[in-house]
Amino acid sequence: MSRRRDQGGGAGLLFLLLLAVAVGGWLGHRGGWWPNPFQPFVTNGLVQRPAPAQSRLSDREAPLDLPEQSEPPVDPGPEGSPALAGISSSFPPAPIFREKQPGSGPIVTADAISTNPGTPEIKPATATRPVVPLPTTLVEIDRLIQDGEIGRAHTALSQVYFQQPVRRPEIQDRIEQTAAAVYFSPRSHVIPAYTIGPGDSLARIAPRFQVGWQYLAAVNQIDPRRIRAGQKLKVIRGPFRVIVGLDDFTLLVGAGSEYVCRFRIGIGKDNSTPLGRFRVLRKIPDPQYTDPDGRVIAGGTAENPLGQFWIDLGEGYGIHGTNEPKSIGRSESRGCVRMHNRDIERLYGMLVTGCEVVIHR
Repeated sequence: MSRRRDQGGGAGLLFLLLLAVAVGGWLGHRGGWWPNPFQPFVTNGLVQRPAPAQSRLSDREAPLDLPEQSEPPVDPGPEGSPALAGISSSFPPAPIFREKQPGSGPIVTADAISTNPGTPEIKPATATRPVVPLPTTLVEIDRLIQDGEIGRAHTALSQVYFQQPVRRPEIQDRIEQTAAAVYFSPRSHVIPAYTIGPGDSLARIAPRFQVGWQYLAAVNQIDPRRIRAGQKLKVIRGPFRVIVGLDDFTLLVGAGSEYVCRFRIGIGKDNSTPLGRFRVLRKIPDPQYTDPDGRVIAGGTAENPLGQFWIDLGEGYGIHGTNEPKSIGRSESRGCVRMHNRDIERLYGMLVTGCEVVIHR
């Protein structure tokens, strides 16, 4: 009996010893001092979470759904009919310069231009010319004009105009003359001429260069209904950009980094003309007008205060003509930009939907 109790006591002691070891190991693991070689590695991997719902863009951030510019049907006329050089033009006559005789440069055809209206492509020349610094003195610029380098002279004058505003009065007459030759005359081609193809019309050609078809007709002094295949057109690569200066009542048109023209304008009273960056949303000839009392005035009438053309900038603002020419140079509108009727006609023909308009002080 005593031996069985001894054996039973030893077994109990062994059980208690094993239990103590097990409990100690568990406590060591929980306390962190017992080594554990199987802990997972900490990584910098991204945690997959449900993506939040995309917030709606504000109207100003969202891309504009710009309407197409309305173009009248163009009758190309019979094959071989001559272009009418005597068509009346709203552009002033360009000054006469002695032009440098053009070389055998490439001619732009329909095949050389992308079918995408926004990306005209000109076939590059085979040889590259070294970059020559533009002159900055009037003596050097006048020498370019005398040598027939009208395009280069105008680029130099534009650089002075925008980079040295204090010199604008000094160069204003010269830059107006070179701009008239480059942008409002059938002479002084800046880029190769465009050769009209079969079935072409100015309404189809103009969007490829991002300018209005009326502008192409006026620059080339042609009737858009009487163009012919094989005829060469002077073309300008747009789009034009508008900068409205409220402090000096001016509307400036540029192309790239070059000066194009400038107009006198009327603006909103009590600082009602908005500041900022806008886009031309649409162009409306003979716009209808509704006065604050709800009275509707038909377009094309002498009493319509909008004149004959409306360039829509959105939210009720726009650039338009006027039946009050004395308001030009003053702050008398309800926020819109007013122009003389002859000036808005020119601007209307130059711009296309999507052109940028910046209004600042």
